[in-house]
Amino acid sequence: MQNYFDGNICIIILSNNEAINQYRLGNAIADILHHVEVDIPAKFEEIPLSENELKKYCGTYLKNKIKVELINGKLYFVRFSGNLYIEIYPVGEGRFVRRYFDQIEPYRISEDEHGEMTFFGYVRDNLVK
Repeated sequence: MQNYFDGNICIIILSNNEAINQYRLGNAIADILHHVEVDIPAKFEEIPLSENELKKYCGTYLKNKIKVELINGKLYFVRFSGNLYIEIYPVGEGRFVRRYFDQIEPYRISEDEHGEMTFFGYVRDNLVK
């Protein structure tokens, strides 16, 4: 929610999922109403990877919170014990973005200095994939 009392403007964005970036949308609406130029949403170029290449990123990174799964040839960032599936696609080595989402910085799923896969700073549980 954003209030601009001097212009009698109130912007409210409600969302019960993560399909859109509601903060960027609200800011873009505010900029348009205040005659500020708005950047076009970013679209990253997808880098094709084989299923075997995608599988190396799969696994549980934080039990019941953060998991990456390969489903029907597509990679998904799974959250909240499997209640939210967000399709992600590769845009570079270990870099992924959400499909249908205006994302500024790609997610990074990469090996740390010990050769362990990490996502959001969490090390993948190699026992549960």
